[in-house]
Amino acid sequence: MVSRDTSVSKRGDRNYEIVRVKPEHFEDVMDFLRRNFFLDEPLNVCIQLVGDSRPGSCPELEEFSMGALQQGISLMAVSPEGKVLGAVLNAISQHEDIEELQLLAETCPNPKFKLILGLLAHIEKEADVHHRFDVDRVFEIPMLSVDSNCRGQGIATALLKSAVEMASSLNVPLVRVDCSSKFTAMAVAKLGLEPVYHMKYNTYRPPGVENPPFNPAYPHDEVASYVKRL
Repeated sequence: MVSRDTSVSKRGDRNYEIVRVKPEHFEDVMDFLRRNFFLDEPLNVCIQLVGDSRPGSCPELEEFSMGALQQGISLMAVSPEGKVLGAVLNAISQHEDIEELQLLAETCPNPKFKLILGLLAHIEKEADVHHRFDVDRVFEIPMLSVDSNCRGQGIATALLKSAVEMASSLNVPLVRVDCSSKFTAMAVAKLGLEPVYHMKYNTYRPPGVENPPFNPAYPHDEVASYVKRL
């Protein structure tokens, strides 16, 4: 459980608060992700990234998630009892970070997560938002998840809105979200983000792979990059 924090933001009739994720919260957030994002994100599901494990277990995905958490700008929704109800992982990227992502994709020892990293690197290269919008820094939102028992309460929208506000407060000129889920794309569009790149999953074939590796369940038929200038 997350300890209560007087610096959290509470608005209107919400039965939760939006809290910045601090180092003492990392394990709570990671446990939340294992029980939610690891198990229900469309790409994770379609390639059975975590198999039948409950909660989900993937050391490489945990390491990837921790990289974002350690930047200190991620947010979570917390109940009055201190339970994590949702989380949005945020990170600030620079153009040269694409080389690091490509290296991760090439060297990842987990063949299934290697496919996901390869897809992310491909999208990064094709969308090319740093050059397209002539910006040095981009506020990335690589991960958004809400507890399966709490969906439909506006938590995802609240987390995304708070993330955009944080980007503005940090004077980062562009917010970007790569949406692997149709529902995430709908949520970011409501906040004024616009699509700048999209690709149908059935058209993606990484080098050395004969058939498209990703075939998520309906309605998740494409991945799309959304951005918003600040």
